[in-house]
Amino acid sequence: MTVTDKRKKIIYRRALLALIIFAFSLIQNGAGKFLKIGGAGPLLLIPAVIAAAMYEGDIAGIFYGLFAGALWDVFAKGNNFNSIFLVVAGYVCGTLIATVMRNNFVTHLLLSTVCTVIYCTGYWLYHFVIINLDRAFLTLITFYIPQMLFTIILSAPVFLLVRFARSGFVNEEYSE
Repeated sequence: MTVTDKRKKIIYRRALLALIIFAFSLIQNGAGKFLKIGGAGPLLLIPAVIAAAMYEGDIAGIFYGLFAGALWDVFAKGNNFNSIFLVVAGYVCGTLIATVMRNNFVTHLLLSTVCTVIYCTGYWLYHFVIINLDRAFLTLITFYIPQMLFTIILSAPVFLLVRFARSGFVNEEYSE
């Protein structure tokens, strides 16, 4: 059984997207300590999974979310729901692009913003409000809101990198 050129391009493209997600995982969880502002670093895996799901579809978005979430959970401490969140985000964003929304920069910015706010707010609610830790509101203002803003600002280059990586394999005029 031979692999056709079209199938090879799909395999290479998806492997490159997985490599990009792996690189963002290393930046976010390890080498990205220099990216922190006031102790808050960007959550680069959220916009990376959303961008991959926007271009590859909902089923691929599930697998990119699972891969990114597993990488994130390996490095994270405590109770984590990163894999579950990124699987759901990848599926929902891929489905929205396939059915309702257009695949462009503004849509990515909107979806990335919504997912980042949901993730950070949910994490803050669970770890600081429900568990009753002191200074929950101060933590929201000084850590989680800057983290949200930092992630939203860096979601633009993440989208452009994923779009550039995909453009080498797909002729946009005659997309799959």
